[in-house]
Amino acid sequence: MIVRDDFNQKNTLEYTSEDYITSLNRVINEKEKEIELIRNKISKYEDKKRAEEAFYRSLSPVRKFFASKSPSHHQAVEYMVHVKERLKLIDKISQRITEVEQAIDDYNEHQSDQEIVLSNSIFEELKILREMEDADS
Repeated sequence: MIVRDDFNQKNTLEYTSEDYITSLNRVINEKEKEIELIRNKISKYEDKKRAEEAFYRSLSPVRKFFASKSPSHHQAVEYMVHVKERLKLIDKISQRITEVEQAIDDYNEHQSDQEIVLSNSIFEELKILREMEDADS
């Protein structure tokens, strides 16, 4: 079976039916691992912030006066960088997973086709996956 890039039709990859589905499932697994890694980073940041806040609350009023606590707008920017941007990234990766799952569903509906056209992003991921497999061999 031939897999083509919808952006540049000259870019092709050849797969057997099994290898094609296996490769797409590996792409999904890699993306899920990436999401889990990002979620772990977010939880570590939130744990750190909770610990800092608990420490600050435990200080006596005199020590609080001399302790430096970052202004709220700095905390807001920090939250945006460490949490909000990462949540947006998780959403993008989840959309990519949905695209790959849709490609698997499309293949299952049209198994008799000898040529499949994939979006550029999925095609590039399959290409990278194949290059990694070739490097490992």
